[in-house]
Amino acid sequence: MMQIEEEVPSWVRSNRLFQGHPRLQLLLRRPSLRSLRSILAHALVTGLFRNPFVASRLLHRAAEAPGADPSFAASLFSAMTNPNPFSFNTAIAVSADPLSVYSQMLVKRVPPDSHTFSSLLNSTPAAAAARSIHAHLLLLGFRHDPFVQTALLTAYSRRGSADHALRVFDAMPHRDVVSWTAAVSGLVALGRPATAVRVFASMRLHAAPNDATMVSVVSASAVLGSLALARCLHAYVEKAGFGGRLSVRNSLVDSYAKCGSVACARGVFDRTGGRDLFSWTAMVAGLASHGLGREAVDVFGAMRRAGLVPDSTAFVAVLSACSHAGLVEEGVRIFDSMQTVYGIMPDIKHYGCMVDLYSRAGLLGSAYELLLNMPMEPNLVILGAFLSACRLNENLELAEIVTKKIESVCHYQGGAHVLLSNMYANKKQWHEVVSVREAARSGDGKPQGRSSIDVRGVVHEFGVEDRSHPLAREMTLVLNGLAKPIEGFVFL
Repeated sequence: MMQIEEEVPSWVRSNRLFQGHPRLQLLLRRPSLRSLRSILAHALVTGLFRNPFVASRLLHRAAEAPGADPSFAASLFSAMTNPNPFSFNTAIAVSADPLSVYSQMLVKRVPPDSHTFSSLLNSTPAAAAARSIHAHLLLLGFRHDPFVQTALLTAYSRRGSADHALRVFDAMPHRDVVSWTAAVSGLVALGRPATAVRVFASMRLHAAPNDATMVSVVSASAVLGSLALARCLHAYVEKAGFGGRLSVRNSLVDSYAKCGSVACARGVFDRTGGRDLFSWTAMVAGLASHGLGREAVDVFGAMRRAGLVPDSTAFVAVLSACSHAGLVEEGVRIFDSMQTVYGIMPDIKHYGCMVDLYSRAGLLGSAYELLLNMPMEPNLVILGAFLSACRLNENLELAEIVTKKIESVCHYQGGAHVLLSNMYANKKQWHEVVSVREAARSGDGKPQGRSSIDVRGVVHEFGVEDRSHPLAREMTLVLNGLAKPIEGFVFL
């Protein structure tokens, strides 16, 4: 059998020490932690560790060794006498305190490079730290480095700083497909899907999108709920040659379902070859969200027959389908199979689906028993669903219990108080109605919600008492005109 030799990296070809040393050549591969410790011991005994190049490569392998404790790489770095920029960058990437390592770098007068700032921005979670790094990289002349600027854009996006991310993007003199894609995906993640679509439209005039770009912008149409936009992007996908890319087709399935057309989602799914787990899960979730629980369970079964092993997300999708379709026995069987067949421990989302399944079926006793025996505390979503089921089934006793539980986990209980108040009113317990409503008024206010609507391909967003829309005056006049003919009617 012909053996294919692994290509030797350029840093080995240019370094005679590695060329002639069999023990060091083990660093070409990804050695196990045990092998790495053996190489390190040899380097320390022979004095090779004093060579900055050898030490930096050992540090790099220690940082990426499977099962390695970050403290191992940290101890290696602290033992280095003259760490080079490569060593500092590696240490920054794995350190629990990357800013401290960066400070050491400056003290030792080791000049940072673009990878230094990329590692820093990826390793520091705080937005304030990102702004400090931003100021320093500008001071050191990295204002026009596309690699650093893209890392900065991504860092601000991950930390929820939409305005900072947009300012970085707008100031970039040279944008490649990576920076454009980072802007689109970041804006979607930050809840600015409409802006993401506008950036994509501008991108088409300056750079060719790639698979990641298309996945991001298609997901923007899903967030907006714009079927017209989803269809437009689908046409572009086919025209631009992305129609055969599995990741893009998967995003189309997901987007069509979220935009209200499960038929279009199923059409894309059925014409997709080589479907992976995400393909099947997106289709199951799409069918479930449209109330087609039986079909969703059938697709889940077809996925298993195709040889794919469901993961935690796939189980959430199919359990949600069972809940909406009232398939209690099927849902219980699938839930039990998570551990017994697939070795997956259910998390709070799976338990939430099961509580919802029992609640929708009117099995409040089973739902409450599951609430009590969950291995984690139920969250507000689960408790709210159970409370709604209590109202529908007029079970005041359980409603009082779960409302107290809601009060212990959430500052705002307005919705819970309204439901409980209505239940007291149905029972003509007026003293309790007054008590609950007074408690609701004295509590924290609910954060304002927003609604959106797609009109002829344009998505409009509104909030309560929101006058910021450019057509607010015209819409108010229309609403007043509609209200005139129904004056005098009382709505209950």
